[in-house]
Amino acid sequence: MIKSKNDALILEAELAELQSELAVYDEAYFNQIIANNWQDLKRKAMIEHLKLMPMASLSTLESGIPINWLVASGHETIYDIHDLTKEQLMTIDGIGVVFAEAIYTAVKKIKKSVQKDVLAKIDPDQAGPEELALLQSVYKKRYLSKEIVALQADLKKFLRRINRDIELAKKQRNFFFRLFQPKQELEEIKEAFANLNTSFVQEAYATIKENFNHVRKFSLDDSALLEHYIEENIAYYVEIENVIGVDPSKTTDDLPSEIIEEINEFPINMEGLELEFRSYQLFGAKYALHFKRTLLGDEMGLGKTVQALGLINHLYQAGKGYSMVVAPLSILSNWQREIKKFSAIPVFIFHGSQRDNEFMKWQDKSGVLLTTYEHTAHLKMEDQALQALIVDEAHYVKNPEARRSQNVYHLSGRAEYALFMSGTPLENNVEEMKQLVTVLNNEVGRRLSEHLYLLEPRKFKETIQEVYLRRNRSDVLEELPELEEKREWVPFGRSELTVYYRAVEEGQLMLMRRAAWLGGGPEQSPKLKRLLEICDNAEANGHKVLVFSFFKDVLKVVHKHLKGRSFDVISGDISNQRRQEIIDEFTKAKKGSVLISQITAGGVGLNIQAANIVILCEPQWKPSIENQAISRAYRMGQSRKVLVYRLLTEESIDESMLEVLGQKAALFDLYARESVITDVTSPDLDENITKQVLEMEKERVEKQVAKL
Repeated sequence: MIKSKNDALILEAELAELQSELAVYDEAYFNQIIANNWQDLKRKAMIEHLKLMPMASLSTLESGIPINWLVASGHETIYDIHDLTKEQLMTIDGIGVVFAEAIYTAVKKIKKSVQKDVLAKIDPDQAGPEELALLQSVYKKRYLSKEIVALQADLKKFLRRINRDIELAKKQRNFFFRLFQPKQELEEIKEAFANLNTSFVQEAYATIKENFNHVRKFSLDDSALLEHYIEENIAYYVEIENVIGVDPSKTTDDLPSEIIEEINEFPINMEGLELEFRSYQLFGAKYALHFKRTLLGDEMGLGKTVQALGLINHLYQAGKGYSMVVAPLSILSNWQREIKKFSAIPVFIFHGSQRDNEFMKWQDKSGVLLTTYEHTAHLKMEDQALQALIVDEAHYVKNPEARRSQNVYHLSGRAEYALFMSGTPLENNVEEMKQLVTVLNNEVGRRLSEHLYLLEPRKFKETIQEVYLRRNRSDVLEELPELEEKREWVPFGRSELTVYYRAVEEGQLMLMRRAAWLGGGPEQSPKLKRLLEICDNAEANGHKVLVFSFFKDVLKVVHKHLKGRSFDVISGDISNQRRQEIIDEFTKAKKGSVLISQITAGGVGLNIQAANIVILCEPQWKPSIENQAISRAYRMGQSRKVLVYRLLTEESIDESMLEVLGQKAALFDLYARESVITDVTSPDLDENITKQVLEMEKERVEKQVAKL
């Protein structure tokens, strides 16, 4: 209750202090805490790195240091001496003033270098105090900031309401001086006290104090915090990047500084987009807008769709609203979902029986028209404006003789902006890359050649810098958890071996590849038994699983024996809508769930970060197919370590395939700038490889049978 002038003064002081304390919680306050916590995590990572650095590392900085004496005294790694003072170093036998100074200086340099370059990663399954503190600070900035703004507004409104009453209450005098105050003033003071003591004012003030204490003491439960981080991983790293900054050299593919500056200064309009860009994504969108006709070759899982949406939205906000996306049918629904989720831009699908109606709606309202490569033949553009053309999986139109390629090239010529996108490292086939670049920029395309690429890689890079931009996951997603691949070798079951020998004798290559799944059950099929063990272990540890195979009958066997833990199998003959429904169901499902997919149907266009265990049922002829499948889980937004199990059968075609494909990979590595092995083989070469594998396996089996 406010009964006296002194009470009014105390209330005024409390409100002023509250306002002052709330003002502290600004962006700079939260940023500093995030920065400090990030450095703590970096220090933790540095310590772990120092534990792996042998004492011999000192000799790279200072010659003549008696490393043997340090090791003899029990100091084997840099970590063992990282926090020793010069005086403490001098207590080691053989280390005097001069050596102590040299060792101390060298260790200091090593610590500074490691602290700068070490990768700080957050593993939600092994999060310690440093990781939790960082996540807590990011969460508070992102989700308390709105509460603080609302609380400041409530406090300001409250002060306006009671300010006059407080000022009047402060005019209260003691009994003697009150006798000399005008009657009207006394009545106003009396009314002011009554106003300050109304239940409305008292409750409003109590609510403000309660909300303030909530903000000041707020801390999300550790398990809830980690679960939120797993679900909203991207948002956390957007915030961290905004605070600590990003090394531009890792997001720009070594572009010249003047071009980087021009692109960074491009005034992109983000209004209307309900998403946050990673720094490299924002650069990619600006790059496409700045140069207008570009080829974005970011590795799979880096969000090329988001970057294209940045370009589309910028043009839409500028009144250039007619955009078109050409993509494989399997990912049209994904494009539709992304556009609707992150923007208010109208989206129409030119496919199916309603395609003409959709086309007319697009002409009337503008927005984004989605269509397939095949349906470009049915577009009647004539005088229709086209500001932007996005071509997803652009390697589909690498053949200039194909009808769909010609249709896309024609559309590209009509568009003011053209963005071709492909996760395949196109440098691995210069002729294909040259074809696409030429469509976008004829002058640049004419200057590209195999000779330039192989003998003058720097000049090649400079030639394409205004057309081609590619970033790798390892460069721009340093926070990605570890990717571990395990080869799991198991024998045939007895009946499976009989089937396999017959398949080899008859030259049935496909039967040879799936014979290890035909035992009928886990007791008769070691591969199936091992798969079920992996899934059981994943369930026990709270992980979700992706299973990929080329063969539908293999997937049916897996689905049957998982007994309700899996969903409908994703194969090439299910609709795009149903495929997306299955993925949504899997994402929402309990831990331990399994998603089963034909590798050719589920390897492209899916984002399944909910899973972090991947099982490949058999090796594939084209390594890029396996890479695409793994990339469904190992991509931006993945917070957990991804474990890939390659199930392989001993003394089978699996061994021969790995041997021959390993030789093939080594050959390509001689020429490919990227580490990814891609499909640059000709049909003849692929046919030769399968023939070679079959002959190797026949010879091996004949020798094996002869021993029996």
